[in-house]
Amino acid sequence: MMERVPTGIPGLDELTGGGFISGDVILITGSPGCGKTTFGLQYLYRGAVDYKENGVFVTLEESPARVIRNTWQFGWDIERLVKEDRMRIIRADPIAYSRCIPDRSKNKTPPHIDLGSVMTETLNKQIEHHVNEIGAKRIFIDSITSLKISENEFQVRSVILELIKNLENLECTTILASEITPGASSRETFNVEEYLSEVVIRMHTFRSNGNRVKAIEILKMRGTKHDEMMRPYAIINSGLVVYPRETVIDGRISGTTVLL
Repeated sequence: MMERVPTGIPGLDELTGGGFISGDVILITGSPGCGKTTFGLQYLYRGAVDYKENGVFVTLEESPARVIRNTWQFGWDIERLVKEDRMRIIRADPIAYSRCIPDRSKNKTPPHIDLGSVMTETLNKQIEHHVNEIGAKRIFIDSITSLKISENEFQVRSVILELIKNLENLECTTILASEITPGASSRETFNVEEYLSEVVIRMHTFRSNGNRVKAIEILKMRGTKHDEMMRPYAIINSGLVVYPRETVIDGRISGTTVLL
């Protein structure tokens, strides 16, 4: 029987058959502002507080201070978890990495060297180090879009493949966040990381009668049955909550539950 990892997100485990499969890499995709960071941090925070599973958070975009500040609204004391070695935060800045690579125009760097590959190699070592130090079981990386900075599609695929394969060897259950272009079709936004991840969850936002409707959809989940409908979700005072008995059809919520 496969070991399950509770997500810590109310309503979501009902859609996944009891939580994520232990050791899987889960991809969360969506447009900016849909709640991907809240999703991932809630997974880490509730994992540490409710299930005694330490976690590692990798931020490639926002500063750790800003991320922590943004979680105060939910009452999450991430600073305490960091001080208690129950959570580690890694700040990986693509701009800082780029300064470490010599100027190619001066012929000091072989043309095949790619910034994304350099970042990924260093990042993998950092993640493994922190995972081992605190015995982490959960990882959240926000977002891998920052690693896809090469114009060469083959290099992008190699970078993401290297990252995911290394994550799979750490015996952690990992969430990766990835941006999609608002309004783009599913065909246009089905990226390499969606093929390589065991689970793909899409966070949608719609406009209906002037209101914003949020819906979550499990596009794939290898090795187990899962819900295939779009289900509404909301971000409330305690964090993100999914409403598994309601559906979203054509941007409208169908059901009887009053969403908070």
